[in-house]
Amino acid sequence: MRSTRSLSRWAPESMRLKQVAAAFGATLLLGGGLLALGCQSSALASGKLYIKQQKYDQAREQLELAVEAEPANAEAHFQLGRICGLQGDYVELARAYDRAQELSADYDAQIAEERLHYWSRIYNDGVRAASGQGADLVTARRHFSTAVQVLPERLKAWRNLSAVDYQLGNIDDALAGYQHVLAAAPEDTSTARVMGVIYLNAQRYEEAVASFEHVLQYGEHHGVLINLAITQMDKGESAAATESLQRALALEPDCFTCHYNLGNLYWATEDHENARSNFERAVALKPGDLDARFNLAITYLALEELDSALPLLESLSEERPDDGVVWRELGRIYALTARIADSEAAYARAESLGQ
Repeated sequence: MRSTRSLSRWAPESMRLKQVAAAFGATLLLGGGLLALGCQSSALASGKLYIKQQKYDQAREQLELAVEAEPANAEAHFQLGRICGLQGDYVELARAYDRAQELSADYDAQIAEERLHYWSRIYNDGVRAASGQGADLVTARRHFSTAVQVLPERLKAWRNLSAVDYQLGNIDDALAGYQHVLAAAPEDTSTARVMGVIYLNAQRYEEAVASFEHVLQYGEHHGVLINLAITQMDKGESAAATESLQRALALEPDCFTCHYNLGNLYWATEDHENARSNFERAVALKPGDLDARFNLAITYLALEELDSALPLLESLSEERPDDGVVWRELGRIYALTARIADSEAAYARAESLGQ
């Protein structure tokens, strides 16, 4: 007090006022700073206490205040993530943990453990929802979608999410998920195969070929070669399709599908000799396939091997009595063998069936 009076005796009035104002302002700033710091620490401390007391709503309220007041406080985000997990709000858990890890590596171990814990729970919920006769694909999708946010690097959830999306008709979403998996794990040929089939079914042939060829970079695969050949056939690339099927046959010589499709390819290019040998092999492998037997009969006709074609067509007319095409070809072969009455009857039958 004495020093103040001594100062006032010598200092001009204006200086005295400025000094008092400055001191008062400093007090306000200091007090405001201490007050704000007290609120931030109090909110975080209160949130942690409420978690211990299992008062989750109050805990979350305080922790949301804490991260709002101190957005760069990694612990505040970590604790908010914890309470979100306890409340089952896994999307917000993922966001809070992401932010905490952006700010600091101090909580990485704990966050990794908790992410895996919650991911396992959510993933299993998704599997249960997608399984059985009462499968609920919408619910399963919600679980898998949450799981990929909680632990993005666990690709199983991504695969299941894509599979569910495909079943729900969300083709673009399914492909986006599979593309994410393949980008993270290029060696995952199963995913590339699935993508190829989806592209093929959607008539997106260039992307289908790229997917199948991605698989074949890791080794020959019988089923993939067949699907590649089908894609090439749909694109009108007969030579490439033939080569793919021959590669598939090198892996499985007794493949009905390969021989049948090769027969069709050779027939389309009027290579009837090779068409016949492949259709004969297809019929030998699968005698009950009516399409293979019909194609073989037509190939015999093209080669003028009527004695071989006739029994096939006659048996087909018994097994496919309402197939006008069979009756038409049977009428044709009867005419060629001078069985006029039989030919007229067969043609009449074909006409009655729209042929």
